[in-house]
Amino acid sequence: MRNIINFLATFAVLWIGSTFFEEYIQIQDIKTLIIATIFMFVIDWIFSILVGLSALLIPIGIGCITIIPLILAAFVLTPIKLMLLSKYLDGFMINGFWTYLALTVILSIFNIDSNSSSNQ
Repeated sequence: MRNIINFLATFAVLWIGSTFFEEYIQIQDIKTLIIATIFMFVIDWIFSILVGLSALLIPIGIGCITIIPLILAAFVLTPIKLMLLSKYLDGFMINGFWTYLALTVILSIFNIDSNSSSNQ
């Protein structure tokens, strides 16, 4: 359920951004929006698996080495995803550094963290 909510939140943030702030975020059509959302969702899912695997490997000593780089990568993963989308996906364009920063913060606010939902 958390994954569906995160997918819909990412879709909504990108759609609202392209609708109301079209001078900063340009998405050609709904197909491009869906592809961008799927790409961001898949990268987040793979990253979650890597963090979980790294946490499971802590008792044997390997996780201690890999968890710190993965946590640091979390801070730069969303802007990198957005830059890759802007560069390689035709019809998806983001203008300006501050737009990347604002989208990163907004997407972080609206996505549900996996740790917070598993503790309840």
